[in-house]
Amino acid sequence: MDLKERQSIFRLLWEGLRLVNRSGSVLIVFMLVTLLLNAVGPIAQHFGVSKILIQLYSMVISSFLLVVLFRVLAAKADNFGESFSNSLSAAVIPTVYTLVLNFFLGIIAAGLFLAGSMVAYSLKTVGLILVLLAGLFVFVRLCFAGIAIALKDQGPIQAIIYSWQLTRSVGAFLRTFFMLVLMMLLPVLYVAAFLRTLYVVIPLYFADSFNLVNLSPEWYAVALGGGLLFLVVSFWSTASFVLFFLNCDYGENRGSYTPDAQAALLSQQTQVFGADNNVLPANLGKPVHTEDVSGVNVVKSSVKTGHDAAGVQEHLSQVYQPQKNDVVEYTDEDRMPTILFDDDMAKQIEANRQLFEQKKKEEPKKDNGEDTQTIKMSK
Repeated sequence: MDLKERQSIFRLLWEGLRLVNRSGSVLIVFMLVTLLLNAVGPIAQHFGVSKILIQLYSMVISSFLLVVLFRVLAAKADNFGESFSNSLSAAVIPTVYTLVLNFFLGIIAAGLFLAGSMVAYSLKTVGLILVLLAGLFVFVRLCFAGIAIALKDQGPIQAIIYSWQLTRSVGAFLRTFFMLVLMMLLPVLYVAAFLRTLYVVIPLYFADSFNLVNLSPEWYAVALGGGLLFLVVSFWSTASFVLFFLNCDYGENRGSYTPDAQAALLSQQTQVFGADNNVLPANLGKPVHTEDVSGVNVVKSSVKTGHDAAGVQEHLSQVYQPQKNDVVEYTDEDRMPTILFDDDMAKQIEANRQLFEQKKKEEPKKDNGEDTQTIKMSK
């Protein structure tokens, strides 16, 4: 699934379940760390530590574990390769910001409560409805503040503003509201099914073997499986919320990401060359015309290069040291001697020929003259 493209809510829910499946090993480690950190409270209480300190510790640990869970699921969803140990260390500062955010949200909630109480007191039922609607409106508009702190390293004020921006349109608000309803319904529906099983199905079909005072090992296994299934449903709800936020975040910041250049080429077919320089069939290539790409803008261009020494050497060997089977040998009979010359050489040859002819004509006359003047000497 491409989170850069707008996805439907039901697709995100399905991908959230798949995300839980892919994150199974990391979530097991997360649950072990959760058990260890939560066990500190009872141990500290056993040694007489103040309850206020234990409650403060529980509040900090709850915020810390929520930030870690957000980062772990986002790392698996967006494939940015953050390990679990890195998620633990990177969650420290966002935890502090989350506590500050909770303080701000508490102030906002207190202000809404006071204003709503005054409205509800004066307008009775209508005022109560208005207060509930105002609280729901603020809750939806600020629902992304916590996860924005965890994943985008924003401060509390920045996170509140960013969450308000993500839900500023009517469509985004309604979509977020519907997603939150589905997320809350998943655990509620599971608990409802569990209670129905406990109070209706078991007494009706398993009354003889079910005894709360003395449970058999099989019932302990069923209870353990039900608890694990509840954890899976809870993780499923959180994973769907993480995917929903990432999809909204990409949509809000789509201008900062490089889109894939695409153009619909609907003109006539033609031939193109393949990677091996062979002409492909006519139905595999289409020319690009100006009207086809008139709406395409180049946002960013890049060239990826790599250095493959072995491949380069093999290519040079094939070019400069051809194999014997690829070399065509010619004999002397196959060779045709050729002489390449230009106009100047042709003129020089013609001048030499005329000079030779002229000299050849003059040689007999010269020989006759020499014979008459020759003096023969004798002993």
